[in-house]
Amino acid sequence: MTSLYTQTPLFFSDICEEMRLYIDTRRIEQLDEPLPPDDGYCVVHEMGESGGMFSSRAALFRDGKLVSENIYECPAPPGELEHKRAAKRAAKISVYRALLSHFGTAMPWGSLTGVRPTKLLRDSEALLGEEGAKRLLLGEFDVSPGKYDFAKGIFTMQAGLEPRPDELDVYIGIPFCVTRCAYCSFASSTPNVFKGAEEQYVSALMEELRDAEALTGGRRVRALYVGGGTPTALSDRHLEKVLQRAAELAQGADEFTVEAGRPDTITPEKLRVIRGSGAGRISVNAQTLCDETLARIGRRHTAREFFDAYALAAPYGFDINVDVIAGLPGEDAGRLMETLHPIIELSPANITVHTLAVKRASAFAAANMEALPTDAATAEAVERARQALEQAGYRAYYMYRQKYMKGSLENAGYTRPGKACLYNIDNMEELCDVLAFGAGAISKRIFFDESRIERAANIKDLRMYLERLGDVMERRRALFN
Repeated sequence: MTSLYTQTPLFFSDICEEMRLYIDTRRIEQLDEPLPPDDGYCVVHEMGESGGMFSSRAALFRDGKLVSENIYECPAPPGELEHKRAAKRAAKISVYRALLSHFGTAMPWGSLTGVRPTKLLRDSEALLGEEGAKRLLLGEFDVSPGKYDFAKGIFTMQAGLEPRPDELDVYIGIPFCVTRCAYCSFASSTPNVFKGAEEQYVSALMEELRDAEALTGGRRVRALYVGGGTPTALSDRHLEKVLQRAAELAQGADEFTVEAGRPDTITPEKLRVIRGSGAGRISVNAQTLCDETLARIGRRHTAREFFDAYALAAPYGFDINVDVIAGLPGEDAGRLMETLHPIIELSPANITVHTLAVKRASAFAAANMEALPTDAATAEAVERARQALEQAGYRAYYMYRQKYMKGSLENAGYTRPGKACLYNIDNMEELCDVLAFGAGAISKRIFFDESRIERAANIKDLRMYLERLGDVMERRRALFN
């Protein structure tokens, strides 16, 4: 049993994420009183404020006995938003440091559990300057020097690639895949999940997209991204219909991308449709070049089929993105290098190194995970991948993190010079508004002057999305009008 008592229940979920950095558990019981049970781990967290300062105390108990504690103090700034942020920061840092004291192994990103470390660095430098931001990440959040340098390098790479204030991005989501990967937690299904599903979905999506021009407010579309799921899981006819509409929205855009990530969905006709729409970037994802692992994780293709699909796409002149995953079952750093080196030889525009995240909604979460490599082995694989890519002339240009990642690591995209994917930068750094269409897609409007973001999330469930399409469209109109 793992449990938590906190005097700041608003931050219960955030503190739980700190606990999961060290304690392998999905369920953490919320206690009403600061009385640790006699079995398992328990954190008792208390927060006080006096004289303009927060004092956050975290005590870690094991089987009812105190094993470590930490008290962290910081200023309690005025203003509702900054006051809340500082309180949450104090709670997370004290809990992290109490856990670190007991378990003894520092996490690469310290107490940071958020998705966007580089956005934090960007915002902190704007507020505190370069040295102040560095002190914050290293001295307060306990980020390792290596990861700070990595984030700083990405931030530097993005200089000059930021959108203008009058630009926005468009995302079009296709929630279909030919099979479901064991690590996947996205709301996706096969196109024949129910009779007429694909036909009905594309029809509803076209209805949504009729709003698009009115909602841009005359602003320029900088990048348009058709993702999923796997857009190329659609039939040729439906893919062409979606991309014809996407092409109208992408006129004059700097970038038009279509995910064709599953090699077993890539055909000459689909490539002709994509190229004919004007899209200039696609993905052809390997994940691994070990056929045994591909079968284990639910991919319906072989390594040979990946190379065949890549060779099929290459003559069309696309900028091609390729994904690989570190931390897959049975794979160590050597195995990842056996995947990565042949892909580097292909010289794709981008290579993204993902770290396996065992999400709650994935098949992996309910399976026997003994075959997964250790966190240390995964960290070695990620580091060796970085070194190999940099030696080949690639540079990391965007990065993000997820819950339940192996070793508390990250996903990082590497690019050849001049080939960075603008949509990835905009999305991960939250640098411009996003108009998003399709089941599960999330529109975002960013109010920079107020340091806040408002979102309109479309319904994930396919049937409910179709039934409540009017509500979906109205929420987005309310956000952008």
